[in-house]
Amino acid sequence: MSTTLLTRLGKLFPGPSKTTLRDMLARKRVRLNGTLVRRVNEPIADGDKIEVADTGDVPTETQTLHDGLRLIHFDGDIIIVDKPAGLLTSTDAQEKRPTAWRILQDHFRKQNQRNHVHLIHRLDRDASGLLIFARTWEALAALKKQFFEHTITRSYDVVVHGLPRKPKDRLEHLLLEDPTGVVNVTKDMKNGKLAILDYQVLEASKEKGIARLRCTLYTGRKHQIRVQLKALGHAVCGDAVYGKADEPPHRLALHAARLSLKHPRTGKTVSFESPMPGAMAHLFHM
Repeated sequence: MSTTLLTRLGKLFPGPSKTTLRDMLARKRVRLNGTLVRRVNEPIADGDKIEVADTGDVPTETQTLHDGLRLIHFDGDIIIVDKPAGLLTSTDAQEKRPTAWRILQDHFRKQNQRNHVHLIHRLDRDASGLLIFARTWEALAALKKQFFEHTITRSYDVVVHGLPRKPKDRLEHLLLEDPTGVVNVTKDMKNGKLAILDYQVLEASKEKGIARLRCTLYTGRKHQIRVQLKALGHAVCGDAVYGKADEPPHRLALHAARLSLKHPRTGKTVSFESPMPGAMAHLFHM
């Protein structure tokens, strides 16, 4: 007895929505009798063999969307993008400027109006690098839980003024946001929020008076890296708020370079990387 591939996938995977099942096909995860297949209405018989690859086994095809936003991975549960400097992650409904969240919503809803894109976390507008979004309510809850428990690894490439005295260290501060939105280190135990990060010096130039650090976050406070490094005496290059902006690279030298998490459906650890932008790398070779 024959049926369609979508119907058979629905019986094999009763939990996922039809949108997720279609994404399996779009992401080249489904093989029928050993051959990749992408048509949802592909007719199949009882004896046909269906294989579905894990998300980690599927090669990523990077797409560049509007305003330089790069879509580097998506499946039925998560979306990973590489945000350029200058693009907002998301704001309120009245925001007229483009945002990463709105660009993704438009992109996925063109395919199916029922597609959803859920915001998980943010990057500063002037920072660049990796962001994760959820496509289902279940994935949203699972990822929010990982962020709350600090089990998601987020590492950043940062270029700072000066050379830190220690090649690596852990920084712990209490941070407090003032009414203007600027964040400062505080001794206010009641209102201050604990911020923790590790840094390691990867490259340094005594001649230029700058260093490249790899910072790993253990908390996710607003402007955390920028404020904690300033408190250490090493403001981030190009920081108009906590340092000086009228200097190369003429952008905030802060890039979310690595993201590692447990996939909300499979439970497997998946990792993504983004190379440091040329505007930051060239600071050491000008």
